[in-house]
Amino acid sequence: MQRRVRHTTNGSTTALPLRVRNDEYPRKTRAAARRKLSKRAVIITMIILSILTLVGLVLVWESVMSFFGSSSPSRNSLQDDVAAHNHDVSRRHLDKSHFYEECPLDRFSELKYALEHSKLVLLYFAASWCPMSTPISNALDEAFGKGDVLLTPNGHRKTLSIVYVSSDKNLKEYTEYTHRRKWLPIPFDSPEKNQLKRHFATCAHRELEELQFDRKHEIPTGIVIDSRTQGIITTSGADDVEEMGAGALEHWLKMQGWASQMANSIAHENDDNSQKME
Repeated sequence: MQRRVRHTTNGSTTALPLRVRNDEYPRKTRAAARRKLSKRAVIITMIILSILTLVGLVLVWESVMSFFGSSSPSRNSLQDDVAAHNHDVSRRHLDKSHFYEECPLDRFSELKYALEHSKLVLLYFAASWCPMSTPISNALDEAFGKGDVLLTPNGHRKTLSIVYVSSDKNLKEYTEYTHRRKWLPIPFDSPEKNQLKRHFATCAHRELEELQFDRKHEIPTGIVIDSRTQGIITTSGADDVEEMGAGALEHWLKMQGWASQMANSIAHENDDNSQKME
């Protein structure tokens, strides 16, 4: 900024005090303030957009998982599942003569062959259109499809049978998905298909409106049943096959043995108590 001077009549000059124009400083100050506010607004906007994007991604992911059914059941849920499935069984007398009398699955005629001709029954709830079901179905084929373990129609008694409870959209999808596999599928038009879904509270998300029940398990789900007691051994059959392959069968047989020992122990204890009371 130049210093202002005043010329006198004798040719000399006199310095005048420095002075800023009245509107110059406020204008610069306002411009600087606007720049700061603009930067802050951009930063706050970016933060808000990032948060909204993250929340949106989480909601979309949860919706996709809920629709297709990814809910892999917890391995710690065995006791809860057994209690829910065997509500009637829990009320029966635990003695040698009555322990295996009441069988909760006897009312399902479509399961009769599998229960009578295999030691274990894997109820496989899945669908051809479900991308989460595909790797489980392939794992079942790889683990049990090539050996002599699975029960087949009109076959001899086997260790395991796979009963397919379909959530396919139509008969064509159902047929294409099952005709090359060594499964015992519940017929597509059988009313017992939906009855089993209600009994085990298991179905696809898209079926909830039609079936009208509180779902406990999504698809794909594998529920392993002890053919003798018709009790649940595990609801984590699908996860077991995916993680252990063919070794899952040995794992289930061990669990069946533990459950049988526990049941027999309770039965003997009740018999002893009954004899003492007499």
